[in-house]
Amino acid sequence: ACYAGPVFNMLVGIGVGFATLLSAEGKHSTPVELSPGLLAGLSFLITNCILLIGFGIFNKNVVPGKYGYACVAIYATYIFVSFILLFGMKD
Repeated sequence: ACYAGPVFNMLVGIGVGFATLLSAEGKHSTPVELSPGLLAGLSFLITNCILLIGFGIFNKNVVPGKYGYACVAIYATYIFVSFILLFGMKD
């Protein structure tokens, strides 16, 4: 339930937003650009999900408390990469 609600809200919000945009402009599609920051966030999210599933599978469907430290490390790395992408990319 803690995942389904936010995912539903995001998907419906994006779907309604794009449907309204496309209807107003009379188009069937619109180009979408994935910025490096968005790709980094997506990569870290997928990494976290895969690690969580892996920890659960290899520990008899129990995620150990030490996984919290891995989550903090992943988040800290994500913040570091995000700052590099934000401040390191000068036009």
